[in-house]
Amino acid sequence: MVPLWFTLSALCFVGAAVLLYVDLDRRRGLGRRRKSWAKSHGFDYEHESTDIIKRWKRGVMSTVGDVTARNVVLGQIRGEAVFIFDLDDVATVIALHRKVGTNVTVDMRLKDVKEPRESDIWLLGAIGPRMVYSTNLDAARRACDRRMVTFAHTAPDCAEIMWNEGNWTLISMPVTSTRAQWDEGLRTVRQFNDLLRVLPPVPTAATGQPVARRTGSPSRPLTPAPAGRDLPPGPAGPVGPPPRRPAPQGPPPPRSGQQSPNYQR
Repeated sequence: MVPLWFTLSALCFVGAAVLLYVDLDRRRGLGRRRKSWAKSHGFDYEHESTDIIKRWKRGVMSTVGDVTARNVVLGQIRGEAVFIFDLDDVATVIALHRKVGTNVTVDMRLKDVKEPRESDIWLLGAIGPRMVYSTNLDAARRACDRRMVTFAHTAPDCAEIMWNEGNWTLISMPVTSTRAQWDEGLRTVRQFNDLLRVLPPVPTAATGQPVARRTGSPSRPLTPAPAGRDLPPGPAGPVGPPPRRPAPQGPPPPRSGQQSPNYQR
């Protein structure tokens, strides 16, 4: 009986070692593929980062705790920053920076994905195979036009969750996604970002830029008075009433004598 238990323990140990080796090899293989893909697009690659994921709290970010972003790709698309990274074994995230931020969040996810965990976001409705949630239903309803409906039907299934947050638009994909799906994810996040431009922008005061205020001062300099029109200095005291104008004179008196007639020859 003892040899049997010893044999089973040895088999379990060997199986665990094999699984650990397979997992490490998979992670290394994913890192090599991500690095090669980044190089083909002219992007930079980092093995891991603990800072970038602190920028977002919604979407798939609300389902993970204190994790580290791995296989991080940093680049630019049309002059805007883009990040691609893995959240351990949870998901692969693509984040694209927005030129104009907004306080309205729109979350579009597949119907078989759990609803958002945030308490300040509500269900707007279903568009094709996806459910739409937002923190401002009126603004999100205006954004869900015909183009958004077409996009919801044609977006790839690998983009499981799509949402925006502040100055970023993000999508989450399965961690087992391929190089072709990463390319497709880049196109999808760009399209979703363009459709969300109709959302109200962040107020100017919230962005830290100076806000113009109306005051009593004129908006342009006053024209100086012409020379010679300055009032001469006079004695201090109250100003009296203006002088009266002289009364108009009547018509001149008629001339004496009669007017001589004019004769024509």
